[in-house]
Amino acid sequence: MESESNFIKALGQRIAFYREKAGFSLLDISANTRIEVENIVAYENGTRSIQIEDFVKIVNALGIDASQLTDGILM
Repeated sequence: MESESNFIKALGQRIAFYREKAGFSLLDISANTRIEVENIVAYENGTRSIQIEDFVKIVNALGIDASQLTDGILM
């Protein structure tokens, strides 16, 4: 389970990185995806596993390829 926890944390860090790189605030992403800010914060902090529907919404809102968030993260 530790490897899953590390994956979730690494994925969250990448979401935060690409969100900030795009110049989006948490409120911006929330408005664009209709995901509550508290859930986005939990995803970025790695304290909650991301739901696939939310993953897709975030990738689309950021205008990136899903592989940019997942490539190289070992589970």
